[in-house]
Amino acid sequence: MINMGVRVEFYENVGPVGEASKGYLGALERTEGYRAAAVPQIGTYVMAASLRVVDRETALHLPGPVQMPVRSVEHHLVPERDGKVPVWWDSYEEPGPVVVLHASLASADGGELLRRMVRQYVADGWECSGPDSSKLREYGLEARRDLGL
Repeated sequence: MINMGVRVEFYENVGPVGEASKGYLGALERTEGYRAAAVPQIGTYVMAASLRVVDRETALHLPGPVQMPVRSVEHHLVPERDGKVPVWWDSYEEPGPVVVLHASLASADGGELLRRMVRQYVADGWECSGPDSSKLREYGLEARRDLGL
């Protein structure tokens, strides 16, 4: 099994795989916490339900299709010197891939359901980021404050 991370980037308009998506709105990211049989390649599909962070009955799902195509794969390497991670290395301790997915989020989708979805992901250890004016950023900061993180 491979341990990997996932980043879901939200855009106003998601283009086909290989083309740019437009209108970046923010992202949810967890750099570890998922297991896979193999690292998915660009263009292969990830089941959106596998990114669910709570039980099926109470989950607020990511907007978009049931299957989300992988847009890119980032490999996070860890330097090794004489069989050890150098003392100056201040990042992650284990190497791992992060798969990047795109989800469409129209400006009208910035309401209470989005706030609740962001809260459940932040509570599960996901980072939420975005431009200063982004609802995703606002809801992520609000969730961190409310959860005492």
